[in-house]
Amino acid sequence: MKGLWQLWDLFSSSTNDVFKNYKSFISAFLALIFLTNIESLLPYLGIGEESSLSLFLTFATTLLVFVVVSQVVLIEKRKRGGSGELAFFVTTYLLYNLYYSFLFFIGLFFLLIPGFYILVYFSMAPLIAVLDDNVGVKYFQRSIELVKLNTSLVAWASVVNLLLESSALALSPIHDPKIKMAATFIFSIPDAFLTIISTVAFVKIYYYLCDLHAQGLVATNNSHPLASNQKTEVKVN
Repeated sequence: MKGLWQLWDLFSSSTNDVFKNYKSFISAFLALIFLTNIESLLPYLGIGEESSLSLFLTFATTLLVFVVVSQVVLIEKRKRGGSGELAFFVTTYLLYNLYYSFLFFIGLFFLLIPGFYILVYFSMAPLIAVLDDNVGVKYFQRSIELVKLNTSLVAWASVVNLLLESSALALSPIHDPKIKMAATFIFSIPDAFLTIISTVAFVKIYYYLCDLHAQGLVATNNSHPLASNQKTEVKVN
């Protein structure tokens, strides 16, 4: 349960950060609300649910959500002195999320345990791909190394994130267009807020794990016979 309490603390600190820096996140918040409501507006635009245009808009909306989430990740990186271009963040973050999702569903297809393993131990790979500027990093291998430093925390975070991403399915049984539009709008407000909070929290978890890894390197170097006469500088990415 320690990991759950750690996750609660991270979500609390992430919430405080978002409120303190609301000007940086307000555009992402409004964009997520708008994108969530597009599908419920299609019947009023005369667009059928199974039409080609509807499928295209659904694909475009999903892509734009990744653009917004990538912007949030980029904001958090720049707050820590990092840099990057949004175009790179979007394409790379999307690509490795697709890899991650594909591996997760393949794992679930075989057995629940492999799926859960991939859900947890590969969860950092998309973030590593855009936050770690070191050349030659194997993102999925690096993800496993980091997650092992606090598996409980990442496991709880991954499960909560999966539940948040699946929460929109609760609206599926609603068929009346007016009721669905109203329900979607009400749902979109906390969903947009929690999406931003969970993204910020996951970035915090990544940097926290990097700090743990750096501390482990320092401890290892200090245990070396020559460490008493040398100072080792560790850079946290």
